[in-house]
Amino acid sequence: MTEAEPLAILIVDDDEVDRAAVRRALTRGGIVAKITEATDFGSARTALLGSKEFDVVLLDFELPGGDGLELLHEARNKGVDTPVIVLTGQGDEALAVELMKAGAADYLQKGVLTTERLAQTVRQALRLRDSDRRGKEARRAVERQAAQLQRLADASIGIHGAQSLDAAMEFISYTARELIGANVAVAQVDGADGRRGVEHRSLSSKYGGSSVTPTDDVAFRWATLVRETRKSVRYTDAELGADVAWKTSCEKRFEGLSVRGLLAAPLVGQDGKPLGSLQLTDALEGDFDASDEAMLVQLAQTASVALENARLYRAAQDAASARDDVLAIVSHDLRNPLNVVGMSAALLRTALSESTTAPSAICVPLVQRIERNVGRMNRLIEDLLDASRVDTGKLSVQLKPEKAAALVTDAVESALPIAEAQHTRLQTDGLNTTLVVRADRDRILQVLANLLGNALKFVPKEGGRVTLSVAMDGNRARFSVSDNGPGIPPEHQEHLFERYWKGSSASRDGAGLGLFITKGILDAHGGEMRVESKPTEGTTVRFWLPLV
Repeated sequence: MTEAEPLAILIVDDDEVDRAAVRRALTRGGIVAKITEATDFGSARTALLGSKEFDVVLLDFELPGGDGLELLHEARNKGVDTPVIVLTGQGDEALAVELMKAGAADYLQKGVLTTERLAQTVRQALRLRDSDRRGKEARRAVERQAAQLQRLADASIGIHGAQSLDAAMEFISYTARELIGANVAVAQVDGADGRRGVEHRSLSSKYGGSSVTPTDDVAFRWATLVRETRKSVRYTDAELGADVAWKTSCEKRFEGLSVRGLLAAPLVGQDGKPLGSLQLTDALEGDFDASDEAMLVQLAQTASVALENARLYRAAQDAASARDDVLAIVSHDLRNPLNVVGMSAALLRTALSESTTAPSAICVPLVQRIERNVGRMNRLIEDLLDASRVDTGKLSVQLKPEKAAALVTDAVESALPIAEAQHTRLQTDGLNTTLVVRADRDRILQVLANLLGNALKFVPKEGGRVTLSVAMDGNRARFSVSDNGPGIPPEHQEHLFERYWKGSSASRDGAGLGLFITKGILDAHGGEMRVESKPTEGTTVRFWLPLV
């Protein structure tokens, strides 16, 4: 507190003349103060130990109902660190020593008290108080940091001992909240292809363990900034309130929670690539400080190693699972056509051995059956190879100018025999014949064949209808494949582009690779694909390609 601001001073003395003398001495000494007075031990005790905080107490030693030493002992025992200057008419040196041991800032005799001496003593007491408070704060900071470092060391064991990625995330978010002192902590690790992967929130009892996880990707832009810059972020509550963009983003990010300040640190892999981030808000006390930021960065560094190992372990498990899936698909989907080929070959051998001129009526259908099933096996093998190329980013495309309408027409002609055989109406609608796209013709025909094949599988046997169209949409061509099938349940739509996913129709033909490969092909073209579907209302799949 500067002298330009009034000091809160408590004067305790039962003598009105002495109190007036002290007030005059303070004024003449240049001490600007708001004075509170007490005239006996009881009122002095109530004032000193009450809710109001004083800067200085000028305390007469002898009071009705008690003495200054007793009051001083009680104040110090209750943690009151206000400087107390004892005023007395006695010149007892032993009493002075006892008062100083009890925590008095100084001891002055009323008989020799001067304006200069009182003002000097008050200022010196304030300087000593401020110095003592700074020392205590520094010791508390050191003790807190030591405790944090110990908890960080203990947490390192727990983090590295986690048995799964989810368990590690849960432990890390809890540790961050407890270590720094916050009501809200979020640990977020990216998924594949930049998608949000795993997130875990640790909340204090203030929120009862409940939280809303936002689904709007806009709410994650600031967290993306932390990851991509690989720098920590710290905002006080006032700073965050002054930055409207960050405040709005944080309110979306922590919907339903109190946003008070922000502290975030990046999770970075050993190769320097961002893994995710740790995010905290709603500090338990005050604002997050530089020490909190340094501690969270250290925790993030420790967590990064553990999380990267956990992700690699999960990736290895996923790879093993994918290998098992491939083996299961190959063993199942190749077994049936191989059996057909084997039986057809045996029948053909029997027919040829029993007749020197094998009748075409027997041999030709058998050969055709063999050819069809060999084609099925080849398609499966090509799908597996394409899926592998998509996974490794090695799916190549040869881009050339192609007429969009011609691509649709060729795809319809190829699928027409299947549609006619099942009495499905396959039609085009609104083909813009002027559009020219940059595309790999064979790959886009593969995309259209996959989409048409899916549509034809699911339309009703009676009254089935599949419609294709292409139109201009800005600087892109928009292709659409619509059907009047049963539609796709909302809970299934997020899985449509996953490898091997076949939903509730697993008994149908196919390895569940079609849409996974389709998306990979369109990604290689710089295109985009969306699915719109509601149960009982059919499905429309749209994809966009850049125009020439």
